[in-house]
Amino acid sequence: MSGMPTRFSARAPVRVDCAGGGTDCPPFSVDYGGTVVNCGIQLYARASIEMYPGPEIDIVSHDFGITINTARLSDLRINGELDLLKAIALRMNPDFGFRFSVQSEVPPGSGLGSSGAVGVACVAAFDAAMGTQRSPEEIARLANDIERKDLGHPGGDQDSFGPALGGFNLLNYHVGGGMTPEKIIVSDETTAELERRAFLVYTGEPHLSGNIHRDIKDSYILPESPTVDAMKNLARIGNECASALEHGEVDRFGKLLSENWVHHKRLHPSCNCEQLQRFYDAMEDAITGGKTCGAGGGGCILFLAKPGKTEHAKDICQELGGQVLPFRVSPAGVCVNDGG
Repeated sequence: MSGMPTRFSARAPVRVDCAGGGTDCPPFSVDYGGTVVNCGIQLYARASIEMYPGPEIDIVSHDFGITINTARLSDLRINGELDLLKAIALRMNPDFGFRFSVQSEVPPGSGLGSSGAVGVACVAAFDAAMGTQRSPEEIARLANDIERKDLGHPGGDQDSFGPALGGFNLLNYHVGGGMTPEKIIVSDETTAELERRAFLVYTGEPHLSGNIHRDIKDSYILPESPTVDAMKNLARIGNECASALEHGEVDRFGKLLSENWVHHKRLHPSCNCEQLQRFYDAMEDAITGGKTCGAGGGGCILFLAKPGKTEHAKDICQELGGQVLPFRVSPAGVCVNDGG
């Protein structure tokens, strides 16, 4: 390694699912197809790989304050402690020892797909250290594959594609399987207005997306369940949301957020909770619309304030104990060696 870099880093933005979230998940995405609109925002997951001359392994999660040390990669066990990071290291299977460090700018359970962003950043950092060339789409597919197949975590793949691609994305899921991503062309003027009026609030109630995904999947197969009809409406709203963004219809975008939330709650009762509803009830006169991010049951809400009422809306959320986070679009997706 003499004279060669020994430390490699990558970052990936977390995603906000603006519309259609949940329709990326099988079996619905395979049975009916699906449509998701999401965007990367300027809150990031960061990963770094420091190569060691020997075989020892250090895995560090700054978010959880946990460090795992082993003599070699093959000693790692999936046992409930930093399993995502272990699974990534095992799948990447480098032929060198390393210190593998990860940190996210959003809390776990935020509904912003932080595990997807972590996975994308980690795969990109390992690729850089191992000299592997992979496109952002390929990074997203591999990161999602590790989470869904290696670990068996339920869910779809939009959490990986938002961080990998950045910007606004329309993800079209096909009957029978497969997905085609498209960039949504949003004007600078529309983006600026969204960034003036939109914001996120972390409600202080983390969600457990895996549990909610299982609830939805169980409900999906029940006779006369509202879940399938709700998902069909969510997919429709995804297409309408993409159109609103392309045409600069910001107020229409806000109203679609609220319509999305109406059908999201129909997926399963666990998608909502008392804490979420407190924020919605308090914001009625200050917003054009809003929706819970991710699977629901807690986490973040995306609100679009009425013109001139952004600061008032933020104040209401803070008075309720919410943590206000900025909505700033990240045009770029995963970046390698960003200095993080």
